[in-house]
Amino acid sequence: MASLLNKKFIFFTALIAGALFDSCSSESKKAVSEEDADLHKRPHMSELALLMRRMDKITAQWKKAIEAGNYSSIEVPDWLDQLHTAEATDPEEITEVFHPMATAWIESVKNFKEAPEAEKPAAFNTLVSNCVNCHQQFCQGPIPRIKKLYVDLPQHVSTRGN
Repeated sequence: MASLLNKKFIFFTALIAGALFDSCSSESKKAVSEEDADLHKRPHMSELALLMRRMDKITAQWKKAIEAGNYSSIEVPDWLDQLHTAEATDPEEITEVFHPMATAWIESVKNFKEAPEAEKPAAFNTLVSNCVNCHQQFCQGPIPRIKKLYVDLPQHVSTRGN
């Protein structure tokens, strides 16, 4: 009889623990904004990793707008400055080189937004190059993906890095 009660106690304890664990993981999923739901791939993604995914997503949208000649749809989000404050997966990797590169990227985004239409593709490729340059210093994995964001320039002018 005691053994049966013991098994029931263990079963119900495991059931309650499972329910608590599930509710905690549901809370963490709710913390991700609806805008970023498709970007949240891992449950413990750092703020910087999520921000990089947002940057990739918006840059891909800008590329499509350029290719369609639809410059009026290009919006610069207000969250770009979070690049300087977002917590990294490995905070020790954020060296004195990171912040000037982040600033250069943010400035290249602003230059892209303000560029005359005829210069937008080249300005866009400059911001993509800034992504590549930074990732050569910190996290090389996404570089092939980033390089796919370059747009073809008219008259065979190119700012693509090798």
